[in-house]
Amino acid sequence: MTEPQAVIYEDQGAISPFWQRLPWFFLFPFQADVLIKLLLLSLATLLVPIAPLPSPLDTLLVGGLVWLAGLRQAFGIMEAVSQGRLTARERSTFQPGPERKNLPWNLLAIFLTWGALIALVGAVSTTLHWTMLVFFCVGLPASVMTLSITNSLRQALDPVRWIFLMRQVGKPYLLLLFYLFLLTQGAPHAQRLLLPRLADWLILPALTWTLLYFTLIMFAMMGYVLYQFHQALGLRVRISFARSASNPAARPAIAQADPMAEAVASKVATGELDAAIDIADEQRRQYPEELAIQERYQTLLLAAGRTERALGHGQAYLNLLLRLGRAEQALDLLKRLRAVDAAFLPERPDAVLPLAEAAFRRRDADTTVALVRGFDKRHPRHQDIPGVYFLSARLMSELLRRDPTALTILRGLQDKYPEHPVTAAAAPYLAALEKLQLGRG
Repeated sequence: MTEPQAVIYEDQGAISPFWQRLPWFFLFPFQADVLIKLLLLSLATLLVPIAPLPSPLDTLLVGGLVWLAGLRQAFGIMEAVSQGRLTARERSTFQPGPERKNLPWNLLAIFLTWGALIALVGAVSTTLHWTMLVFFCVGLPASVMTLSITNSLRQALDPVRWIFLMRQVGKPYLLLLFYLFLLTQGAPHAQRLLLPRLADWLILPALTWTLLYFTLIMFAMMGYVLYQFHQALGLRVRISFARSASNPAARPAIAQADPMAEAVASKVATGELDAAIDIADEQRRQYPEELAIQERYQTLLLAAGRTERALGHGQAYLNLLLRLGRAEQALDLLKRLRAVDAAFLPERPDAVLPLAEAAFRRRDADTTVALVRGFDKRHPRHQDIPGVYFLSARLMSELLRRDPTALTILRGLQDKYPEHPVTAAAAPYLAALEKLQLGRG
């Protein structure tokens, strides 16, 4: 079979967020290709009695080999899922590279290296010991994902790479951390429920099954996070994703091989952000209306701390998104930029009302206020002033519960723009508020 084309998503929202697919993760180990290997590895522990070693060395030998094979399967699953291969059929043409056979040993090296470092620090300072231990626990999923992306132990040990990945994923990383913590508790609970009900000869296979089952779920979830945030991380996916239930019209754009995107991803993977930015800058100038390319460039600028360039590019990117009818995506960009510079606002007055309406739909009062405040004074003859007045009145009444202020705004709209269509549309709203105020009086 031929390898499918690479898929670049114009809108990352076409991929359902990992927190909306929890049932899928728990069913993932029951997909045919995963289930067969899981069963074989679990049953392989029945070989313990015939291993040519005394107890408990026989158990340690067989268990160690099974665990090694299970981790290799887990890293293979992470790589496949990170490319968008979510079904057994899509993974039928997938083979992990030979260099990935050492990833379980690299994972062990991560634990040993950081464990030794934390122990050494603990001999000097208890506070620093616990600080480093917490940091390691928080960064461990990022380290494992970095190891899967780069196949490099050196980069997986580097906390700078962890922080980069965590920043690119953003707040959802904390949710991933919470889910992984719950999953680590799953195997012991399942084992306590199962073991009293099993014959002695089934205990070791059952222990192995539950441990591998939850491990595979965790690795599949980390792989899916890489898939979901592939644009922000500069990764490429190979398989298109089933349409999101919340976005059934989303369509991936099939692209031929993109050497510049590959070069950007390569530089990001090795931590060379400045070189990645230069390549991405050249590409975004060549393709000024390709959203995935503009998003990649903007993300790289923010990740590298190029604030001034990010804000400048952000203005043009905002205008592009709004021109293409992507107000929700434009609002996300605006909030990212305001997190960097609280004074950031769109330069073009035409951009204010659609962004404010998007913020109002999300019931984001702070952003709506920041956008509409003083609009009529900054742009005294702009055609959107009536719309801004009406939106401001709704903001005051529905989100801030300040009906008297809303009434004042609506009456001002009526006085200044008596013939405007927005005034006519606002009339029933004004009448309802006046009636409500009379009832309260």
